[in-house]
Amino acid sequence: MIGKKFGNRYEIIEKLGSGGMSIVYKGLDTLLNRLVTIKVLREQYASDEDFVRRFQREAQSVASLSHINIVSIFDVGFEENLHYLVMEFVEGQNLKEYIREKGKVSPKEAVPITMQILDALQHAHEHGVVHRDIKPHNILLTKDNRVKVTDFGIARAASETTVTYTGTIVGSVHYISPEQAKGSVIGARADIYAAGVVLYEMLTGQLPFTGESPIAVALQHIQSEPEMPHEVVEGVSFELSQVVRRAMQKNPDYRYESAREMRADLEKVHSGRFHEINFPQLPDEDARDEDTARIPLLRDKEQQKKRKRLKPHSKWIIGGSALLAFLLVVLAVFLLTRSLFDVAEAMVPPVEGESLEDAQAQLKAAGLEFTIDRTFHDTVKKDYIISQSIPAGQVVKKNRVIDLEVSDGPKLTTVPNVKGKSRREAELELENHKLKAEFSEEFSNDVPQGTVISQQPSAGDEVPEKSTVNVVLSAGVEPKYITVPDLYKMLLEKAEELLKEKGLELGNVKQKDSTEYFTWQVMSQKPEKGTLVLEGDTVDLEVSQGPGPMADIVRVTYQITDDGKEHRLQVVVEDSQGEHEEYDRIHQPGELIVQDIPFYGSGKVSVYLDGEYVLGQDVP
Repeated sequence: MIGKKFGNRYEIIEKLGSGGMSIVYKGLDTLLNRLVTIKVLREQYASDEDFVRRFQREAQSVASLSHINIVSIFDVGFEENLHYLVMEFVEGQNLKEYIREKGKVSPKEAVPITMQILDALQHAHEHGVVHRDIKPHNILLTKDNRVKVTDFGIARAASETTVTYTGTIVGSVHYISPEQAKGSVIGARADIYAAGVVLYEMLTGQLPFTGESPIAVALQHIQSEPEMPHEVVEGVSFELSQVVRRAMQKNPDYRYESAREMRADLEKVHSGRFHEINFPQLPDEDARDEDTARIPLLRDKEQQKKRKRLKPHSKWIIGGSALLAFLLVVLAVFLLTRSLFDVAEAMVPPVEGESLEDAQAQLKAAGLEFTIDRTFHDTVKKDYIISQSIPAGQVVKKNRVIDLEVSDGPKLTTVPNVKGKSRREAELELENHKLKAEFSEEFSNDVPQGTVISQQPSAGDEVPEKSTVNVVLSAGVEPKYITVPDLYKMLLEKAEELLKEKGLELGNVKQKDSTEYFTWQVMSQKPEKGTLVLEGDTVDLEVSQGPGPMADIVRVTYQITDDGKEHRLQVVVEDSQGEHEEYDRIHQPGELIVQDIPFYGSGKVSVYLDGEYVLGQDVP
């Protein structure tokens, strides 16, 4: 599904989770360029026309709600036999996860959270929408502690379609109101009851009612009174317990009339204005069950006349029949009660850390029932047990329900493409996908310095959140090291040519008076010859601006061979000025040449006849 686009607009980015009714994805609204949540119905619901019709009607109704504490519904659609719902994307965690992390929530924090839940409910109720499935799992907390209530109307559509699935009650039995448990018509006060249960769980860290089966929990909602929060946890005020007690009244008539009314009392508790709270007199226990049949006395005169006309022996027959019927009822009740309470016992097996398949087999072998609650986990592998509600080794009645928390594995995210981005851009992009970045560098002739060359894992891969992505940045072109040549005594022009040939640049040129070095002759260089420098670096020179050294004279005498032929005579000097030719002429046979040759510093004077070396002299 990753990469699929619904309605040519909503692109699926990553899977967020799954429930019994749908699979939830993180998506992108490509038209408005905003993140969204896309909920896709499972096939068993998508093929049920009656369910889909109710679902669409409810979704359209909830789409009309607009409140800061309600997750907005943006769109509903159908494509490729898939029904989908597009909602506001909320970054954060649900309240159930938050309670698990903290154990219990302080009144100072729990009351404002509940007040925001009630704000959402009041808005919905005013628009004729009853949630019917208020529970911590459906309450999201943003990073700035803003409450967002989700799944409005969806639970209602499901409950109208089905009540059971493979023999297990579907729904949040721990949070349902007594009228829901009885199957009666429910209204807005059912949401108030559930909000009271959620507040109870936050304050105490435990549910008000638990049992061996969903039916047992439902019966407690109808018949039993929970221990009040201030009796369970020190630090919870009596007044706050009274708010919870009123919200959780069995009879809806004794509860708060509206979410706004309950919120007002919570606001008074939160600000310490206890004297302003007016708690009505609540019954210790509800009146007789409203569904109990009431059989009126027969007072009709005609019936009395008929009774008088009965013969004496008929009265005995009727009386005996009634007694027999009564005894049969008593016997049936006794046998039923005995069958209910005379249940064999079993020891709870240790299933934490086991695979779900093995855990199910062990619990079934022990004669125990179980429920499954899935959640993401960073260290426990997918489909393995994180925890069990009843510790291993405890002896319980057979058919007892064990709540299993099963791992969905680490929460996955899709690796974004950061190639071509700067270091900061890549870091932010990965953080947005809840990934860490580990940077390294390597040289590149093609990618500019500081730009991402490659990444591992690759873009589009699904990895656990908080995973590390190895990102390689360009360090620019690989540097090339060059040995600085010896420029000493070279003329400036020739020195510059040699530097360019080596891949170096002429730097600063400083001129200095000198009687030892010729004009533009290099006197010193920096860096020194033989130093390793980077290609493109500069070399600074100090050169002579004259007047330079005075020339010395050496007299060269040479007799040309008298062989009847002309001969060429050359004189070459090697001295502090370098190698230079000082004499080059054609002479007649037998001619005597006497020539003064200048030289600078020390060196050698060489004589060549017709290109052949014939004479040499070191000078001075």
